[in-house]
Amino acid sequence: MATAPFNPSDSTDLAERLKSAFEDWVTWRERSNSRSRSSKPLRGASAEVYREMWNAFVPFCAERGLDLQSLDEDHLRAFLAIRSVGSNPEMPAASGSAGLSPRYARRFLTLIDWIASHRAADEQGQSHPAVRRLLDRPEYKYANAGHKNPPPEYLNDAQSAQLIAFVTQRPDPKMPPVALAWKEVRDRTAVALMLGAGLTPGDVRALRLSGVSIEGGSEAGVPWKLALPGNGNFPARETPLAAWAGHQLAYWLVVRREHEIGGSFVFPSTRNGKQWSDTRSFLNCREVLSIAGISSDAGGLFKLRHSFALRQLSAGKSEAEVARWLGLLDVNGMARYRRLLTSPIDVA
Repeated sequence: MATAPFNPSDSTDLAERLKSAFEDWVTWRERSNSRSRSSKPLRGASAEVYREMWNAFVPFCAERGLDLQSLDEDHLRAFLAIRSVGSNPEMPAASGSAGLSPRYARRFLTLIDWIASHRAADEQGQSHPAVRRLLDRPEYKYANAGHKNPPPEYLNDAQSAQLIAFVTQRPDPKMPPVALAWKEVRDRTAVALMLGAGLTPGDVRALRLSGVSIEGGSEAGVPWKLALPGNGNFPARETPLAAWAGHQLAYWLVVRREHEIGGSFVFPSTRNGKQWSDTRSFLNCREVLSIAGISSDAGGLFKLRHSFALRQLSAGKSEAEVARWLGLLDVNGMARYRRLLTSPIDVA
């Protein structure tokens, strides 16, 4: 498949060509009979997740007149640095961050590599040279290799208390009223559920109002359990909700009703109920950690889920039970926590 080179003199045209390159790649994947991870048909909502990521990359290239063939390592590093502080001018930068987590950066680089290679129509599947050089760096090369990674990052008692105090903060009744924007309450509550129920960022996006259990709990009107739908990575499951997180979720549901937010998602992107995008939810929730004074340069958002798991194991819950709450099909996945529990640790 021969393709004419991009004309970088027209940024609008360049942006459209880059978007077209993505859609061509998606169509090709849909028609593929391959079993290779890089070319097999996309599963479930994967195409939409990748589209959100690609749409964050397109403006970076278009504003600089960069086509895929002219990207070099400096360009790629600059893009990852911009993503680490948020590219939306309406959202403040994440101060104190050392960049995207290696796993998330690897996802971006791999997507760029896939589309660049497809657009070049190289039958040998040759990678983009600049992307490949970065992907071969140890911090990215082993980002998905659990046996080569250090133990999971988690919050200690002090950090957990600090974060909980921030996300559950309410306006002081003795001070002039200062109402939080509904999206601020949404973001803080989403983070609360990652720490208080072990949810992944994807779980937060997929959680529906029907999955929030309120009846039967120890406190009237306070959620105590969540039911998560299954997806390509996790089975449908239920997980308990820490009391403090339940109270925060109850508060968010009140705010949600007061603002007449529609749809069935617990944490929608818009008032009409549109689902929160993968990229935007990641950036919004990471910003909560930054404002709360919790460093996001190690462990990313998943450190909250790991903290939940360690807290439950330290409280005497069985590995099988915690694995079920986390949605792990194989209890052997708990081995990463077992290493940490061989000696006393400081978890909330």
